[in-house]
Amino acid sequence: MIFKSTLKSVKVADRPLHEIILEKVWEYHKCFGDKPCIISAEDESIQITYKQLFLNSYSVASFLKKNGFKKPDVASFVTQNAWEILPLFIGCSLRGIALSGMSYAFNEYEIQNQLNDSDSKIVFCSEEALDKVMKVVKNCPKIRMIVVLNNPKKPTKTLPFGVYKFSDVLSELPNLNDSKVFVDPEKDVLILPYSSGTTGVPKGVMLSNKNFGTMMNSIQSHFESVILPSLSEYIKSWNDEASLLFLPFYHIYGFGLLIYNLLRGSVGIIMKQFDPNIFCSIIQKYKIKVLPLVPPILVFLAKHSIPQNYDLTSLRFIITGAAPCGKDLIDEVKKRHPNIKYIYQGYGMTEIGMGSHFPFIDSHSHTSSAGRLAANLEMKIIDSETGKEQSIGEKGEICLRGPTIMLGYYKKQHETDEMIDHNGWLKTGDIGFVDKYNNLFIVDRIKELIKVKGLQVAPAELEDILLSHPKVHDCAVIGIPDSDAGELPKAFVVRNDKTLNEKEIYDYVANKVAHYKHLKGGIEFIDEIPKSLAGKILRKVLRDKVQQKNKI
Repeated sequence: MIFKSTLKSVKVADRPLHEIILEKVWEYHKCFGDKPCIISAEDESIQITYKQLFLNSYSVASFLKKNGFKKPDVASFVTQNAWEILPLFIGCSLRGIALSGMSYAFNEYEIQNQLNDSDSKIVFCSEEALDKVMKVVKNCPKIRMIVVLNNPKKPTKTLPFGVYKFSDVLSELPNLNDSKVFVDPEKDVLILPYSSGTTGVPKGVMLSNKNFGTMMNSIQSHFESVILPSLSEYIKSWNDEASLLFLPFYHIYGFGLLIYNLLRGSVGIIMKQFDPNIFCSIIQKYKIKVLPLVPPILVFLAKHSIPQNYDLTSLRFIITGAAPCGKDLIDEVKKRHPNIKYIYQGYGMTEIGMGSHFPFIDSHSHTSSAGRLAANLEMKIIDSETGKEQSIGEKGEICLRGPTIMLGYYKKQHETDEMIDHNGWLKTGDIGFVDKYNNLFIVDRIKELIKVKGLQVAPAELEDILLSHPKVHDCAVIGIPDSDAGELPKAFVVRNDKTLNEKEIYDYVANKVAHYKHLKGGIEFIDEIPKSLAGKILRKVLRDKVQQKNKI
């Protein structure tokens, strides 16, 4: 049985997204004058107007052209959230250059891997990340230039020879009449976020203007037609509202919200990274009403003492995604913050452009549901063993099809073919079912991915690192439940040297990956890793082992 969206279809993007964004930005400039489109949460004196963003985007494009960067090159950024990512994205798109993001928390090993895998030719980084980037570029032969996102109001430390300041980029004369680069909306890559998919190490997800532009159309349409009418008592126009943008921009969820917020004309308050006091103070000062977040922030709102020091009564609607969220937690947040009328979940993944299921506000909605199918998408639930299509109420693997589905994984055709079949169906690796009201419920996960506070951790990546240790014979990594983080990585290790201890392993991995990938779920030594006849790790056996141990 194929499930189709009940929503009116949206326009499938057939133009480069930068054209639409720049038209909107100039329209907002003419309507609102010097009203800021972006404000820094940490330093509210940093405000960017629509006109500044418009001109800055063309300055970035001029700089890239002047220095020989062109389609189909890839540019990367390594930074905390920053307003500069907006003109960087638009400027790259003007030149047909794909943008790929990395977390500031990534260490040298991870940065080097992604720069090389993406074939990046230029990297933009924060001052805090510069040392890490400088150490790895000597091992990244395709990198031709480094640009530091400096704050013009503060003195910049002396930069190594050949490293540019972003203020130099913005001083480039914007040429609005420059010849346009032809961009094929359907085939050319717009952004290259990284995802582990259902299995394996992180891979570059190729999203075109058609993919991501249609996703933006879908989100805009859904909020206008489904969400806003239920909030009309509190919100008259998005142009009068502020949005708190704190989810990481290197992640498709945070990046998608950044672009959507710009398109709808709301002021975006950008947080470099989550800080509980700044988070609450921004909600209080700007009277934030709609708040997209991830489950760990719900835990913070439900259990932490800090929110009680602020007036958060403006909050009306929360949508949570990136990881499943329990009904008990949602009820706890509502009890503590009775002003919040609605808390709903969404569902998606990088490979589908962001979201495939969005919340509905009606009598048939459920807080424990992942929402209903977004516009223009189709879904089927299949028995993961037989491939049989399931009906309403029957569990199976969620498969999706539509114009937002990725072009494929960068330079990885085999992995792409395993993810998307010849009929265009993308296998999510999640087990779920649909009720008679078209609500999707996620009940299990067959994919190996671990979600730590909504951030992806690929077991294969940690296993590769563990196996590089000379004292490790074999290993397996699983996610174990954690009340605060959602899940934590736990390693099972077979030693070939009995002197190997937990601390040595923990430190070995910690020195190679970001903090959220550390083995905080523990390290357990065992005699043998359970595997199938085909050599596949039987993670369920290990998860059952953990559950049995917890019962004792």
